[in-house]
This record gives sequence, C-alpha cells and structure tokens, in this order.
Amino acid sequence: MFQYVPQELLPRLVDLTPFVLVVLRKGPHHGEDKAIEIIQGEHLPYIFKLRDDGFMLLSFSIMDTTDIAAISIFNTQSKAEVKDWLEGDPAVQQGIFTYEILSGMGMKGDTLC
Repeated sequence: MFQYVPQELLPRLVDLTPFVLVVLRKGPHHGEDKAIEIIQGEHLPYIFKLRDDGFMLLSFSIMDTTDIAAISIFNTQSKAEVKDWLEGDPAVQQGIFTYEILSGMGMKGDTLC
C-alpha cells in the first residue's frame, strides 16, 4: 500500500486510523427565512449532542461563499452509522442541509486546538 513512501516515514503510518468524513452542503431550503432558526435552535443542539456523546470528533463551519456549509469527522468507520446520525439531524430532515459521506484516514495525535 505504501510502496513509494520513504522508509523513515513508514513507522509514522502505522498509527493511521480510519474515520468517516462528512461534507455538509447547503440544501434547497438553506436560504429560507426559517433556516437560521432551525440551524441555531435544532441543528446546533443535535450536533453538540453528537460531540458530547463522542460520535463527532470535529465540526468545522465553512465561512467562504460556497455551497459547502461544514465539514465533520466522525469517530467511526461505518458510513451507515453516520448516515443514520445525519438523517436524524433536523436541518437535514428539513432540507436546509444535504451531505456527502466519505471514508478517510487520520494520523494518531492530529489535533486542531
């Protein structure tokens, strides 16, 4: 798998850990008047619960003008499990956000803050 990686880096790759990454996109109802109320009053509490329960490791809001609203990393290898969590999000249920689920790898000890 890592046939082109310099030998001195191979020991660092032993600790690669699989995660599930989500790209949260602005959905068809994102620009509606009620969207901000749902995002703040329902979506954020839902996201904080996922974080508090250890399911979501990172939630990163995107501030640029783009259709991407946020990127999240979940503490699982199961895309099906993440899909279930996302389908329970009130903002997804109401079409404010859509999502794409991707598999990824992270290195042990990676942090943002």
